[in-house]
Amino acid sequence: MRHEWKPELDQRNLLLPQSPTRRESRRSSVFLQMLSLGARISLKRSAVFCLRFACRPVSTLGWVSFLGDFSLKQALGRPHDDLLRKSLDVFFVTGISSSSRLNLMKTHFQVAAELLRHDDLAALWRGERLDMGAVFGRHETYNMQMLLADHCGCRHEGVFAIKLSRARDDYTLWTASFVFIRGEDGRPSLAIGGMQGPKGADAKRAVISATRCLGGLRPKDAMLLALHGLVSAPDILAVSNTTHVINQRRRKRRKLMQADLDGYWTERGGMPAEPFGFRLPAPSEPQIDSPNRREQSKCTFWDLGSRFCRFASVRALASSPLTKT
Repeated sequence: MRHEWKPELDQRNLLLPQSPTRRESRRSSVFLQMLSLGARISLKRSAVFCLRFACRPVSTLGWVSFLGDFSLKQALGRPHDDLLRKSLDVFFVTGISSSSRLNLMKTHFQVAAELLRHDDLAALWRGERLDMGAVFGRHETYNMQMLLADHCGCRHEGVFAIKLSRARDDYTLWTASFVFIRGEDGRPSLAIGGMQGPKGADAKRAVISATRCLGGLRPKDAMLLALHGLVSAPDILAVSNTTHVINQRRRKRRKLMQADLDGYWTERGGMPAEPFGFRLPAPSEPQIDSPNRREQSKCTFWDLGSRFCRFASVRALASSPLTKT
């Protein structure tokens, strides 16, 4: 059971200023974690990290320094090794500099600290999976989780990801990776770096079955609703076919990209926009009292996203009869 966040109870974000000695000590501990990384990862990954450090020492040190400072400010503890190894050369969008990618990742965590409950942010920081809730269809139950993008095959497409899976066998139906950003009005928003469906011979059948089970709501549409619910912004951004980070990968890897992102964003009312490719207006908030099964499913996924953020406890959104959190 998720406890409702109350401003007066969430005191861990209101930390007293730390002394320079303690600040330097925490930053040093993250640097020591980086230096001992080779003992915990494979030789190949260690070599790639060392090569990246040699090619981009300024941005890499800037990232590690940020992790140390942010960890201290938010009292998060030690970051997961995969956050230390985050690539500044191949991340989220093609055609931008390493310093721009560094700013993108910094902004992501700064906004995440505003949106997410402290315990949830700390768990993600450590590399844990967070249950967002369960959705009950006609004959199946579906779980939604938030986790590091590195841990669901979306390492280069975002920092966090949400994953929809079938409860009985944990079969992944859809994954969406993203970064938190600030909109033009300064409000928290997000940008989608990738949307991935299931793989294998049973993939198409599984998606069709889930769509029917959810009253005609496609899993990828369900994920998009949850993402809109996370930030409740006037719009969110998304990468296009041209700006997708896979365009920086080897030709063999690029051939694995089968989804037509441009077509899907356009279908969902998106318009071409800088800096990532598309701007997606927020859909009308679903009506919870609708007798239509599809509308009930839409409301459920919207609520899964909105209730996960601390803003939701203030808004006190109505509970959906299909959701268990």
